Amino acid sequence: MTKRSADKIIDSIIHVTGHDDREMLEASLASTFYELFNLDRVSLYRIFYEHKQPQCYLALEVDHEQAQVRHSGAVLPSNEFNKLTSLKECLATKSPATAQLDDGTTLYSHPIINHLGNISGVFCLEGDDIHSHDNKRFIDGYFQIYRNYLHLMDESEHDTLTGLLNRRTFDKNLEKILAEWHKNLDQNIPAPDTQQQPLRRQANDKKANWLTVIDIDHFKQVNDQYGHLYGDEVLLLFANIMRDSFRGYDRLFRFGGEEFVVILRTTDQAGAEIALQRFRNAIADYPFPQIGQITASLGYIEIASHVIPAQILGRADEALYYAKQHGRNQVCQYEQLLENGKISAAPESDDQDIELF
Repeated sequence: MTKRSADKIIDSIIHVTGHDDREMLEASLASTFYELFNLDRVSLYRIFYEHKQPQCYLALEVDHEQAQVRHSGAVLPSNEFNKLTSLKECLATKSPATAQLDDGTTLYSHPIINHLGNISGVFCLEGDDIHSHDNKRFIDGYFQIYRNYLHLMDESEHDTLTGLLNRRTFDKNLEKILAEWHKNLDQNIPAPDTQQQPLRRQANDKKANWLTVIDIDHFKQVNDQYGHLYGDEVLLLFANIMRDSFRGYDRLFRFGGEEFVVILRTTDQAGAEIALQRFRNAIADYPFPQIGQITASLGYIEIASHVIPAQILGRADEALYYAKQHGRNQVCQYEQLLENGKISAAPESDDQDIELF
């Protein structure tokens, strides 16, 4: 290896690991692969599961037509998905897989394993010399560095008990989430569920994003009566029910204690209500070991582009407060409560200091 080649590789590693933002890290890795190994195309597919069946959509790509990262929300049609033999093999084995494309180039698919041991995405590399000895060694080495770095990010971004995203991650990323989602809506980029879920959350209203604050009812009594070990088990099972109830690309957070937040992506108000009521019923119907039945109260609000994040969270919390003060075990929407005169709009300054239950 020449000194110039070594310097280039070292510089690329420094560049890739210089990000603490997951999407920027992925984009940097994709660009590095494309440039260092003279590839034809590098793409990243997000993987999510509906009814335990994998679905995927194109998250970013770099190719010879435009050598820059392009983000996309396009769902990969099932017929295209079936053509990507190495992608399917990758999902089945949780291991890298290789296939030959019709034009003779090699497609190398490499899975991204998340902190729960599930595949959250697949990098696909297309090119002529992927499996030359040197290239394969360096590509696999880069993926190993990426996995190690991702593991450190996972530890800092997720709650250690439940595995959900933590409060720090929410505070850090909410403004970014809002900006990106509103940009997609403004540009009419289809959300991943619009083609894949005709029977769930059908669109008879405008698409929007929704922030929900969730609180376990009377959780202090669980800890006081049964002890913190059983309380922790309730939180674990509660988080598992959240994962089963919401879509793979909705954002699920634990704020601490018995407080949780869900951000529902691109659905209408009726769809959001259906999803939240389904979750509330799933909690109420679940036989928690030793404890028996518990319930949860939920308050939610549409994420509007003209409202700052602190106000959005504060108003969802106000809807939650109403639910808890009027019987618990129910779902309340801020806008509906306001329209029906059950709550009053708070002055702008009152929304800045937020204290969840």
